[in-house]
Amino acid sequence: MLIGSIYGWENGGDDIFNPHSVRNRDNCLEPMRILRQMAQSQGIELHTADINQKNGVIPDFTLYVESIDFAATSAQKNFLILYETPLTVPRNADCAYLNQFDEIFSWDKQLLKNGFVESSGRSISPDRFLEIFHPNPIPVECDENFSSPSFSEREDTVCLIGSNRHANTHDERELYSERVRAIRWFEKHALAEFKLYGNGWKVPQKRLGKLGKLRYRLSKVYPWLMSKPVFPSYQGPATTKHEVLSKTKFCICYENARDIPGYVTEKIFDCLFAGCVPVYLGDLGIDQVISSECFIDKRQFESYEQLWKYLSSISELEFNRYQDSARQFLKSPSFTPYSCTHFAQALINGIKAGFPGR
Repeated sequence: MLIGSIYGWENGGDDIFNPHSVRNRDNCLEPMRILRQMAQSQGIELHTADINQKNGVIPDFTLYVESIDFAATSAQKNFLILYETPLTVPRNADCAYLNQFDEIFSWDKQLLKNGFVESSGRSISPDRFLEIFHPNPIPVECDENFSSPSFSEREDTVCLIGSNRHANTHDERELYSERVRAIRWFEKHALAEFKLYGNGWKVPQKRLGKLGKLRYRLSKVYPWLMSKPVFPSYQGPATTKHEVLSKTKFCICYENARDIPGYVTEKIFDCLFAGCVPVYLGDLGIDQVISSECFIDKRQFESYEQLWKYLSSISELEFNRYQDSARQFLKSPSFTPYSCTHFAQALINGIKAGFPGR
């Protein structure tokens, strides 16, 4: 039996496996629960690090969930899961940090093919990177056919679900700012047809750097003086993403960054599960992952005016075609790499390969 300690979860006590955790929003912890169950059946025992420490257990390996401070232990192997891009988590491009791990699980096609090379010349071989895909828990509301409300049953036209954040490094590929541009356009030109959900939108757009913070503070003044909401379309946090998406026809669905090969997160899958048509911007190769018949590619529209004209013109028949294509994709082998089971097995295979004969 191999024993592993998991790092990277603010709550200890094996909370990362707890379906009743307050942090289990939209069932986001399902990949970890499935990982633990599958690992147990294949001779691997997993706990958060504090549990093993409390019980005096020296783990065979550590598994870091995203880039947090590295804690040196006597574990034989150290593994890291990279979920985000360096635009959001700059440490994910820190060679000194990454080099502390024996194997790194990543979706990044460039890392998997070429490894990591820093401007200073330090590098990490590609054979230390192991492929995973972002896992996507299927909402409990979904049936086996992924049935969802029809066009006429959806009371809302367009939504955007996301938190008011900024990238943590200056990079033209970041899409946090583009989300705000989309919000502002719809608020100005189609407010009655648009709803914004998420955390942090009672204040102005978050910005990076000293100048950004100054602009942020100044932008607070006018809404405060006029007693007006900063974002008039804001509806508050979503109870669940599936609930919001199930009553909405279209969703402005942007990744946190664009043009990074392999960076396809849960955002577009959340839409497909709910039968909501995503307006997608992110990975250039998205149509190699998901059929272009399942989503609307924002890159095909030069302006939000053109996009809105198209969305407004879509008939119920056309909308049904998008929904049908989404259902076919979700029931096909093409979805399998993005399932929680596939994610868990990829981690288990990588860990077991690090302990031949065990």
